[in-house]
Amino acid sequence: MTTTTTSTPAEERYEIGVRNARGRYPVTVDGQPGGDIHRFHGEWYARPHGHAEESRHDDRHQAAAHLADLVDSGDIDPAAPPAIPAAPAQGIVPWLSPRLKPTRRNILSAGIALGRVAELAWRPEDEHGNITGYPGSDNPWELTCCLDGKVVVRWWSHLRGRNGDNTPRPVWRHEGCIDFEDQAAKVAALIGEPPAVCPCQETTHPTTAEHIEQLLDRTERARKADDVDTLRPLLTQLLAPCPASSARAESMKTLLPKPKPKPKPKN
Repeated sequence: MTTTTTSTPAEERYEIGVRNARGRYPVTVDGQPGGDIHRFHGEWYARPHGHAEESRHDDRHQAAAHLADLVDSGDIDPAAPPAIPAAPAQGIVPWLSPRLKPTRRNILSAGIALGRVAELAWRPEDEHGNITGYPGSDNPWELTCCLDGKVVVRWWSHLRGRNGDNTPRPVWRHEGCIDFEDQAAKVAALIGEPPAVCPCQETTHPTTAEHIEQLLDRTERARKADDVDTLRPLLTQLLAPCPASSARAESMKTLLPKPKPKPKPKN
């Protein structure tokens, strides 16, 4: 389906429902299923009912209006069964969403997030055991709870805590998890004391800022040259699971851009 942008109809016949667990908003047109819409990195995507393809739009109302246009054109049959979801897209490596470019900032953000979710006893896997790559801080992320095996959708912006307090939200993990009073002890027993140096045999994962910086420089050159064969092993070193992923994440934090100081108020 081609990317289109449509103007909102003069008479709005669509209704945008409540966001579901996967971050999608159902849309009805004239009271009938029209599809769903969702936001990803500031842009909105519309998926017509009965179809797996998506189209990109500037805002939620343009996305919903596009579904209404498709109903009018006959491209959407409200009585059709829901489409079988398309197979997950494959990225260069599975730990970074294929919708995110392997830029320096995205790699650092992904490495920090992956290290932290491991500390919190989550695995980036869906219900079929597929690895779910880091999708960005404000996009839904399917994670498997290591305490009870349930797959739930979480947002990294919630798991990392507010204003640097490092307290994940919700503090009770998810509906139906083991008793809240038992969670901290079980997480500690599962995770133990992470090593400060990578113990892996096949791949050496960096845990110092200097080593990470060297790999990031090589990664950026490979990305600009569109050299996927060189890029893949570098991203594997930077993002693949490792018992020392916490140490790697802490070093990555030191390489993030420093926030600009707030301007002083004028007298």
